[in-house]
Amino acid sequence: MALIVALAAMGMMGFTALSASAAGAKPIVYNSIPKNLAGNYPSQPFQAQQTSDFGDEVQFAAGPTNHLKQVTIVMSSWACQSGAWNDGSCTTAPGATFKVPITLTVYNIDTGDTPGTVIASSTKIFKMPYRPSADPTNCSATPEKFKATDGTCYNGLAHKISFAFGGQTLPTDAIWGVTYNTSGYGHSPLGYSNPCNATVQGCPYDSLNVAAGATAPTVGTDQHLNGVFLNSATAGVYCDGGAGGTNTFRLDDGCWAGYNPLIQFKVFSF
Repeated sequence: MALIVALAAMGMMGFTALSASAAGAKPIVYNSIPKNLAGNYPSQPFQAQQTSDFGDEVQFAAGPTNHLKQVTIVMSSWACQSGAWNDGSCTTAPGATFKVPITLTVYNIDTGDTPGTVIASSTKIFKMPYRPSADPTNCSATPEKFKATDGTCYNGLAHKISFAFGGQTLPTDAIWGVTYNTSGYGHSPLGYSNPCNATVQGCPYDSLNVAAGATAPTVGTDQHLNGVFLNSATAGVYCDGGAGGTNTFRLDDGCWAGYNPLIQFKVFSF
């Protein structure tokens, strides 16, 4: 009986310790997203800068398990439901959205800081918000812009999107990248013959960007604070003028200080 009681007590102690550990676990292992989003941020355009992939190399903080649960990134929508974003004619009904499939992939790091084998990948169709209508009353100096809740006038609207994952084990360091298709770029470009290409506002996915306004993460480590991973068809988009190659997802280092992607990685906390 004494042995049974002792074992029961030990079991309860173990359960209590585990519960305390789980309760104190911090499931965010990388974060460069501000607690309160601004109305918009600098951003990497896909269509306007002939881009097919954009991402970064990160080092994760020690988590309770580091089994991947969720990745959240910040996008920037410059799309108007009708009219153009840059001439004051932009008009959008409140709450209007457009759909875009987006893929986020996490890679192991291969030799020479290149993307290696895929750790995890998720594709989801998101309802993206159009940017609000032009507001010449509150943005008289720049009447093509809208006034955000932070009191500043912007051309684009920052918003978060999240991808769910199934517990894939994260290494200490990884490269991640996001991709989606525009009229001319992405891994399967949508072409220029869609009805939206003939409108003043154009196709909304051509005015969708990835926010890149982080200076440094608050959790984890950005392995290249002055660089990102980029795949563009245009040499001049790269810091090195394309010397390291175009049309390949590679490290682009030397001109991105303060313009790192806004992203958060969460892991399961059990």
